[in-house]
Amino acid sequence: MEVSQYLSVFIDESQEHLLTLNQSLLELEHDPENSAVLDKIFRAAHTLKGAAATMGFNKMSNLTHAMEDVLSKLRAKDLELSSEIINALFESVDLLEILATKIGEGIEEDIEITGAVQGLRRFVAGDIVQQPQSERRQNLQLRFTDSEREQINGAIASGSKFYHIHVSLVENCLLKGARVFMVLREIERLGTIIRSIPTVKDLEDESFELQFIVGVISTNWVDDFVKAITNIMDVDKVVVEEPKIEQMLIEKRVLETPEHEKAKISPQQTVRVEIKKLDDLMNLVAELVIGRSRLEALGTTIGSRDLNEVVEQFGRLTLDLRDSVMRARMVPVDTVFSRFPRLVRDLSRELGKEIELEIHGAETELDRTVIDEIGDPLVHIIRNAVDHGIETAEERERNNKPAKGKVVLDAYQEGSSVIITIRDDGKGFNIQKVKEKALKAGLLSVEALNEMRDQDVLEITFLPGFSTSDTVTNISGRGVGMDVVKSKIDSLGGFVQIDSVYGEGSLITIRLPLTLAIIQTLMIQLGKEVYAIPSSYVEQIVSLKPSEIKRINKQEVIMLRGEVVPLLRLQDVLGTPDAINYQLDDLDVVIIRTGDRLIGCIVDSLLRQQDVVIKSLGGYLGSIKGIAGATILGDGRVALILDMRAVA
Repeated sequence: MEVSQYLSVFIDESQEHLLTLNQSLLELEHDPENSAVLDKIFRAAHTLKGAAATMGFNKMSNLTHAMEDVLSKLRAKDLELSSEIINALFESVDLLEILATKIGEGIEEDIEITGAVQGLRRFVAGDIVQQPQSERRQNLQLRFTDSEREQINGAIASGSKFYHIHVSLVENCLLKGARVFMVLREIERLGTIIRSIPTVKDLEDESFELQFIVGVISTNWVDDFVKAITNIMDVDKVVVEEPKIEQMLIEKRVLETPEHEKAKISPQQTVRVEIKKLDDLMNLVAELVIGRSRLEALGTTIGSRDLNEVVEQFGRLTLDLRDSVMRARMVPVDTVFSRFPRLVRDLSRELGKEIELEIHGAETELDRTVIDEIGDPLVHIIRNAVDHGIETAEERERNNKPAKGKVVLDAYQEGSSVIITIRDDGKGFNIQKVKEKALKAGLLSVEALNEMRDQDVLEITFLPGFSTSDTVTNISGRGVGMDVVKSKIDSLGGFVQIDSVYGEGSLITIRLPLTLAIIQTLMIQLGKEVYAIPSSYVEQIVSLKPSEIKRINKQEVIMLRGEVVPLLRLQDVLGTPDAINYQLDDLDVVIIRTGDRLIGCIVDSLLRQQDVVIKSLGGYLGSIKGIAGATILGDGRVALILDMRAVA
């Protein structure tokens, strides 16, 4: 078989299976009794093993085969899930990710997997001693009939509570039946037993190991059950939980889904397309848009009603085609966000911190080109939040905070932009410390620092080589990072901003264009040339008289809603000849926002708003400061797209 022609497909599918393994292992770690998740992990490993074997990638095949053996034992209940097994499986997934990368580079043989494979095989052979039975909870789960559920729901509606009571007996318990009888008697004294696993008969006949679960309705509190049961001899551990009714209903629906209903569920119909092919298609659509504009101009010149009707229909179809291609390029940000739960899990364990990651808006869509670029900046921001932001449990409790820290990752669409926020409830930025670090590094003078607002001081963290960390760690604090984050976001046509309250936490906001292929712009004229300003930067447009312009320290400024806004003459910046009399004519000023700064740009005239397709300027012209690209207008002229971050 010719491997090369299938390699890209194999790599893409491998990444999907590895993502499934990472996400599902996290779920299994939090819910060890979830057999559906375990089955999902097994299927992903099995599929990956088969694909790797077919392609002749033996190391990947051997490692997934060893994982499959462990997972088979877990499914058959011949092996008890433990933290050691979870960690070994995670480490194997990490190795598989490295293997997938190396396979793409053609150097799979450089990766050593012997240790990982042997470690997994020791679990299967029983060579690794796990926790004693008394320290582990068996894979027991209560299932209820419809009548039992109605009884439970009715009791809860009338003010009672429903508990799952997990009881573990000591290893050397000789009279298990007698101890169970005493436990059940105490539970019945405090409430009404609905169901137990194993059944009451099996418990009384001692047909169980050392653990059992009882579902009970009661008006008593958790502590009442714990105190009553722990006083019984040979009881090792008691855990009382109050399950969510919503979860019980979900379990019921999953269990009772008829086979004919399952058969209706069909996999999503998709086809893999290289992004380059979509780029080529977008370029062809752009040429159609330009052709439509020329036809419109021709129709106006000729004055033919029939031609104008055809041109109008052609225009609608062209726009529909453009929108369809755009939608084909969009992918959910979950493709990036999904890697972060594992990242936070590993970092929090390494640092000895308790951290919870919340993700919202994972279904928000972005252009694939943007998605591919934002992963590394987000990783660095989250690493900083976990390492420098979130305190240890002891420190948080001293400051009257919950022991467990929280990082919240959110994404949502706002107009033609997507906003991504990373919020943590850690210690935030110490403004005075940032100033001291900047002064010590020689980045700014004392005078400049004293004149800065707190928000401006936070912007210092984006300077190359700046770090607030006193120590260098393997996680962050090497003086390389936030400047790279800003550079990457800037290169995508977005911006990043930091807000922080010392002692309460930090918020990092990233604004990104929905797509890099087509953007909405404000068309302006400077001299005889037409330029495009991306609308994402435009705050507002004002018209003013020359007499309203003031000077502060040789800088032209205007007052806008009580705020001093510096002015910029774009003609001077871009070297175009003046077409207006600045002393006599009213001035059109485009107010630009970059981060939290406002800048007024004086232009000769305002033309219109227009969606444009961005064209690259190539290697020779691509590095010109202030120019982000170009677009072709309907009359065939080229309009340069301004990079307002560089201009401002």
